[in-house]
Amino acid sequence: MRESVWICCFVLLCIGCSSQVSVSPKEASEFLRRHRRANKVFEETKQGHLERECVEEKCTKEEAREVFENDPETEYFYPKYQACMEKFGDSEKKKQDLITCVHNIPDQCSPNPCNHHGTVRCEDKKGEFQCHCFTGWSGARCEKDVDECSRANGECEHHCNNTMGSYRCSCRHGYTLSGHHTCLDVDECVETPDVCGSARCSNLDGSFECLCEEGFVYDNITRSCVDVDECETHVCEEECVNTPGSFRCYCDGRQGKRLGQDFRSCEPIELHRSLDMRRNSRSLYLGRMFSGIPVVRLRFRRRVQTGFTAEFDLRTYDPEGVIFFAGGHLNSSWIVLVMHHGKLELQLKYGAVSRVTSSGPQVNDGQWHKISVEEQGRSLVIKVDREAVMKIAVNGDLFTLNKGIHELNLTVGGVPFRDDGLVSRVNPRLDGCMKDWRWLTGEDTSIQDTIQHNERMQCYAIEDHSAFYPGHGFAYFNHSHGDNQTLRVHVTLRPASSVGVLFALVHQDRVPFSVSLSDYHPGTLDWTEHVLVSFGDVVVASVPVNLCDAQTHTVNVTVFGNSSLLEVDGQLAQMERMENVEALDLTSSYSTFIGGIPDVSLVSAPVSAFYTGCMDVWVNGQLLDVDEAQHKHNDIRSHSCPLVDTQQ
Repeated sequence: MRESVWICCFVLLCIGCSSQVSVSPKEASEFLRRHRRANKVFEETKQGHLERECVEEKCTKEEAREVFENDPETEYFYPKYQACMEKFGDSEKKKQDLITCVHNIPDQCSPNPCNHHGTVRCEDKKGEFQCHCFTGWSGARCEKDVDECSRANGECEHHCNNTMGSYRCSCRHGYTLSGHHTCLDVDECVETPDVCGSARCSNLDGSFECLCEEGFVYDNITRSCVDVDECETHVCEEECVNTPGSFRCYCDGRQGKRLGQDFRSCEPIELHRSLDMRRNSRSLYLGRMFSGIPVVRLRFRRRVQTGFTAEFDLRTYDPEGVIFFAGGHLNSSWIVLVMHHGKLELQLKYGAVSRVTSSGPQVNDGQWHKISVEEQGRSLVIKVDREAVMKIAVNGDLFTLNKGIHELNLTVGGVPFRDDGLVSRVNPRLDGCMKDWRWLTGEDTSIQDTIQHNERMQCYAIEDHSAFYPGHGFAYFNHSHGDNQTLRVHVTLRPASSVGVLFALVHQDRVPFSVSLSDYHPGTLDWTEHVLVSFGDVVVASVPVNLCDAQTHTVNVTVFGNSSLLEVDGQLAQMERMENVEALDLTSSYSTFIGGIPDVSLVSAPVSAFYTGCMDVWVNGQLLDVDEAQHKHNDIRSHSCPLVDTQQ
C-alpha cells in the first residue's frame, strides 16, 4: 500500500514539473559524458536505501540487514549506527550531522585506518578493509617496516642500511657505490695525486698506502718520508752510524776486530799468511828501545891496565845507528862505533881531542859480518870480516883509574848520554842483530841468560829488508808532505793480513786521507779483498786484488785536489763516485801515520785496523824511515821483517 502511494506521488510530481525541469543541449551532452566509477549504481542504490531506511526513519537491525544484504556489513554497521543515533538523532538541528555520520559507517576506509606512510590505498571490504602496502611495508595497516637487510644483506655488496619503508646500500671507506648494490674501488692515487705528498702512492683494494724507500718511514703529519734511525735499535755490535735511508756498522780494528759478513757483528782479524816468527835465543836485538837508550849496560873493573877489545857478529839493513859505546863518562875518554850511511864509523874523544873516522865496506846488507875493535898500543884497529878497515891513532886510555881500579863502561844499542853529545850527531836507533859477542876477550854469561828469558831482546831467525808492522801500533810523523798541491805515495808491501791501514793523514780527530787494505768494499759491499783510497770515510778509488801471497807488491797513489789516482802492481783503479767529497788541502798541517791510525772516531775512515806485514813507504820520492818517526810502537821493526812463510 505504501509503495503504491509513493509511485503515484512521484508520477504526479514529474508531470507537474515537466515544463520547468530541462537542460540545454550542451549541459545534456556534458551530463552524458560523465564517467561513472565501478559499482557506482550499486553504491548509490545502497546509500538511497540506507538513508530511506535508517536516516529518515530509525531502522532496526533487520531493516539494516535488508539494506546490506549480508551479515558482516550489518554487524559492522549497526553498533556504529546506534552510536550515531544516540549522538545526533534527537535533534533536528543535528540531522545533517546524523546523515553524515550514518553515511560514513559502511565505508571502512573512512576515516582511513591504514598507515598513510606505508599504504598505497585502502580497500573497503564488507565489514572490513584491506590496506595495500608500498614495497618495504607490511602489517594489517601497513604499519610495519620490512627489514630488507635481514635477507641476503639486501643484496648489498658491503653495508645494508635499513630505513622506514626502504633500505640503502653503502660501501666501506675507499669504495664508491655503483648502481644500487655494487661497490667499486676508489683509486685515491688518481683522484688525489698529492695524497702522499713526497712519498710514492700505491693503490690498494679499498685503500691506498704511501711508500718510502728502504730505510725511510712515512710521516702522516708532514706527508713525507722520514729517515729511520736504525742505530736506536742497537743493530750493530759496536759502533753504528745512521745514514740517510740506511746505517753503517763499524768494528774497532785497533782491538783486532773486523766487520762480519752480516755487516753488523764483529769478528777477529785473522792472518792470511803466517810470518816466520821464530827467534834466535843467542842473538841480541839492538833496536828494541825506540827512545834510543842502550839495550845492554855493562861495567868492567880491572886491577891491572888492560887494552880494550870487542868482537861480535852483526846483521842489519839499517843505514844508521849506534852499535856500542865504551869508555868513561861524557867528558872523559870514550869511543862510539856507529853505523852511518851503511858503513862503520868510529867517533872518539880522548880528553880535548875529538875525531870521526869512517871507512870499510857497506855492512847494512842483511848479511852476518864479524866486527872487531881492538886497542893495539896507541892505536885502535877496526876489522870487518877479519880485515882491518880502520886504524886510528889515539893518545890515552879508555879505562878510567878510580881508587886504584881501572873501570870501563860499555853500552850496546845506545850511548849513556844524550845523542847531541856525540862528536857527529847520528840517529842512535839501530835495527840490527848481534850474536857471538866477546867483550874484553871474554863472554858475559849474565847477558846471555837475560836474553834467553826475554823474547823481546831476541832477533828473528830469518829477516828481510823492510819495516815490519806486527798488527798493533803505528809510526807517527809530525809533518805533512804537500808539494805544489800534489801528494805522491809509493808503498811496497808484503802483507800477512788483508785488513789494515797503510798510510793516513790525520788532522785533530779527522782522517782526511787514507790508503788501506780491506776484505770488502764498504761502498759496493763486495766481499773481496781491496786496496782502498779514501777521503774521510768515502772511498774514492779501489782495486780488487789479493796481496797476501808472500810476494812483494807496489801501491802508488797520486792526489791532487779532490782527485786521486790509484795503481796496484800496474793495475789502475776503478774511479768511484765522488759526490760531496771535500778536496784534500795539502797546504794544511797534517800528521802522517803509517800502519794504523790513532784513537779517533771509528767513522773517520773505512778501516781502523793496524797493518800486519812488511812495508816501506815513500812520500813524494822520500823514504819514511821509521827510525826518524816522532813516535813508533816498540814492536815495529824499522828495517827488518820476518819473511812470510812461503809454504803456507
